[in-house]
Parts: sequence; C-alpha cells; structure tokens
Amino acid sequence: MINQKQCTKYNSGKIKNIARTVGGYTNINYKVSTDKRDYLLKIHINKKVEDIVPEIKILKYLKTKDIPAAFPIPDRENKFINAFGNDNAVIYEFIDGHHPEVNTETTKQIAKVAATLNLLKVPRSFIQKNWVDIDFCKTVIQKIPNAVYTQPDIFEYFIEQTNYLEEPLSIKLPRCLVHGDLFPDNTMFKGNQLLAILDFEVICVENLLHELGTAIHGFCYVDNKLSEELLHTFINEYQKYYKLNQIEKELLPAYIQWGAHCMIAWHLIGVMEYNDTIKYKRAQELIDRVKKLRKMSFSF
Repeated sequence: MINQKQCTKYNSGKIKNIARTVGGYTNINYKVSTDKRDYLLKIHINKKVEDIVPEIKILKYLKTKDIPAAFPIPDRENKFINAFGNDNAVIYEFIDGHHPEVNTETTKQIAKVAATLNLLKVPRSFIQKNWVDIDFCKTVIQKIPNAVYTQPDIFEYFIEQTNYLEEPLSIKLPRCLVHGDLFPDNTMFKGNQLLAILDFEVICVENLLHELGTAIHGFCYVDNKLSEELLHTFINEYQKYYKLNQIEKELLPAYIQWGAHCMIAWHLIGVMEYNDTIKYKRAQELIDRVKKLRKMSFSF
C-alpha cells in the first residue's frame, strides 16, 4: 500500500484518503487523495519494468497530440515507474468522471477518438507489436492437451474458430497506432462527454481493423446483443475521419469476430490453469457473440 514516504517522493502532498477503485485483470487501482490533488495509483501485478515502459513512452507522445488520456506523473527524480512491494506501480492523473452508458453519443465519441489515434504518425522508436494475434491463439491451442481443467466444448469451438479466422487475418493491411482495448471500463466520461481514454497497456502497432473489431464489442453491444444501429453509428462516425477501402470493408466482419476471439483466447488460459469461473462465464458470452456474428451478413 502507498504510504506518506512514497507520496513525498512524488511531491504529491499529504495523504488524506486512499480508496480502492475498479481495476483490470492485471492491475490494482487506488484513488489517492492528498492536500494538493487526487491521483490514481496503478499497481501492475507481476509485470516487469520493461513491460510497462512502452505504455509510458507512448503516453508522453500522445500528450503532445492532445489525445484525451490520464497521463503518468513522474517522481522528483523524473522516474515514472517505482517498486511497490513485489510489484511495480505508476501514478497517473486522476480523472473525475464515470464509465459511460453505451449509447449513440458515447459511441460516436469513441469512434472519433479511435480514428484520431489510428491516424497519428507512429513514432520511430515505438515498435510494440500486438501480442494477442493468431499465433497467440495457436499457442493457447497447444496448451489444451495438458490443461489442468478441461472444457471440451469450448476447446473444440476455439480450435475451429481459430482455423476459420486464420485466412482473413493473414491478409496484409497498413499498420498504425492501435489502443486495442477500447471498452467502457477503459474510458472516462462526464455525462456523454469523453474525458479520457485509460489503460494503454496493450497499445501497439497493428492494422486499424483490429481497433474497430475490438471497440465494436465495447460500444456497439447492449446486454450482450449487437445493436446494428450503434454499429453503423460507429462505422459512419469513424469514416468521417478515415474512409475504409473496399478490402477493409470486406474484412471487417471477420475482424469483429476476431475482436471477441482474441479476448476468448486470453480468458481460456484462466479457465485451463485456474478453473476461473469469471473468465469461463465471459468466454461463454463472447462465444455466443461470435456464433451469432458468423450467421449475419453486413454491408458497410
């Protein structure tokens, strides 16, 4: 837990209150209130310094481009990453807002910020690749025979869907900066106004359809059902800034499936290794989405 000595290191003021907030699957978050201001303390679980550095570097770049985000705060020695117990942590600006309701206005704003990010020039020094790709799915499949906990129905489905997606995902497309995790939990709004994008942990250089396929699952689904109205709102708003070419339009349905499939891959590891019931339930929800998507036809 953060203490006053650590706050002094950041010149952040005297601690008044510490409250745990909603975190992700790989981090623990605290709101730290001091006599100067509020901060967000993010503790990265089992993450090495070198794995956090790319996020810090790209956020420094995005700050110069006016991308709305919660930016990291350096300590007195201009260090952004510090040890907290056995883990590493970063202190960020605290964004006083809320996670959004998925509706037409919030979907439009996410489409706009996604396009703005995707159209930025990729810094030469930023070479972070997307680690959740089709090869990652194949690695997950290789683990299945030795899984501690087995779910044959899900495993069989995952193998078939990975094979199904391999061909469309093999087509080479231009690459750009991709946040890769645009979900309501990773955004802060005030009403329907976007305040900040959060959690750039998986930002990478990837094709923009990966961004769209993932963000659609975050901002075009209501109660686990695809809203075609929100889907077309998202695509139409995105295309105000970047016009999808014919190949991209043809491949987009596959990438919408991929947006769910790459999350299923990550959840399956938790199912296989720890019998994680929360990840199992989420995997089932996502599988239900993909099965329905395969039966649908789209016109963009």
